[in-house]
Amino acid sequence: MNRQLIVTATSSLLTLLGAHTLVHANEPNIDWNAQAQLGYQYDSNVNIRELDQNTERADQAFVSEAQIGVQWRPWQALEVKAGVHHSNYAYQQFDEFDLAITTINSDISYDLDWVKLGVSRHHAKAKLAAEDFLRYQQDSFYLSRIWGQQWFTRLAYDAIDKRFANLSERDATADAVSADIYWFTESAKSFITAGYSYHDERATNPQFDYTGTSVRVRWQTQAPLWGREHTWQLGWQLEQRDYLQSMPDETFARTEQRHTVSAKWQIPLNDSFQLIPQLDYVDNQSNFADADYQETTASLNLKVQF
Repeated sequence: MNRQLIVTATSSLLTLLGAHTLVHANEPNIDWNAQAQLGYQYDSNVNIRELDQNTERADQAFVSEAQIGVQWRPWQALEVKAGVHHSNYAYQQFDEFDLAITTINSDISYDLDWVKLGVSRHHAKAKLAAEDFLRYQQDSFYLSRIWGQQWFTRLAYDAIDKRFANLSERDATADAVSADIYWFTESAKSFITAGYSYHDERATNPQFDYTGTSVRVRWQTQAPLWGREHTWQLGWQLEQRDYLQSMPDETFARTEQRHTVSAKWQIPLNDSFQLIPQLDYVDNQSNFADADYQETTASLNLKVQF
């Protein structure tokens, strides 16, 4: 599959239909949604993985998030979506690790009955300590299908471009493929999903070239408690990275194996507000000392949906 063709086609199609969406934004078949979150996060090891920096020290951060999205169906089989998401992490002590990310996304899909075809774009801009840090763009082509009442599958190809503000040697392009399968209970209130991804990244400096794989499993269920529907999630992911060149002053290449375990509970307070406690644990094992670490994060957020 030609990478540049995917990027160009995605850009042209999203621009054309995105403009058409704005022209018809007052039509009744357009749905809007918005949400915001405020909360607190404890981090046992403040770090920035993209820079191989970790402090090995704990800190607390105030977290804020907001997003707005629009969904438009010009006809039954065609769906157009667009949105903006912003998140901000403000640490109490390590303010040099304060991170703000703004992401603009768009997605167009067409349902052929036997399969759904789609293209999407995510463009993110990150600021670190209030300074430009990273621009990230991902163009995707995907196919998905519902099999009966309980199975869903999705295949995707991603073309990725990363540009760092002050570290051009880490600028990179990547190609990735992924496959995910979902199994739902008959009530559709619970599901299990499993996925696999392959990632091939090439940087300006070949020292940062790597190939990677990941496998992931997630379980989610809804059940009534205290008179309202609560949602629980458990997840696990294993990621392997193999760098292609030997590390400086070494005769062997860098490798990483990253285990992630997460748990989340969505507690509805009323029709609009949710309280969300979440716990994540990361064990990043590597023969490169700066990337060999463990991290635990615990957060509590108040979410409102409009």
